[in-house]
Amino acid sequence: MTTICNFFEESRIYQPGEIIVREGEKNRDLFILSEGVIEVSVKAEKEQIVINEIHPPEILGEISFLNGTPRIATLTARTRVEVYILSYEKVKQEMADIPAWFKLILRTLTARMKSCDQKIKHLETEMKKFKGRQV
Repeated sequence: MTTICNFFEESRIYQPGEIIVREGEKNRDLFILSEGVIEVSVKAEKEQIVINEIHPPEILGEISFLNGTPRIATLTARTRVEVYILSYEKVKQEMADIPAWFKLILRTLTARMKSCDQKIKHLETEMKKFKGRQV
């Protein structure tokens, strides 16, 4: 019997300022944050807007992992970071064995999460514009 631990063979260390994942990339790997702090940012107009800060333990990259869409945010190490990587290529066969009805549920949930992220990005941009007018 295969367990999830069998798939997490690789870990990586990132130094402060290093990019772990870039918005728009098509990589489907899943990350488990085990140490450090990660900054989540999105591109809005011509600048990066920080929308979250993530502390361990946390799973990252689940939307791309589950439905294959490009990354919706950039992840940058704020401190020294260690992540464990679950390669999509290693679990592709197990993913193929998931019943079609459950895949539909997963796709629906990840689409809704992505939609929420896009709305947050839009609201952050509008808030910055509004703050600029208040001066």
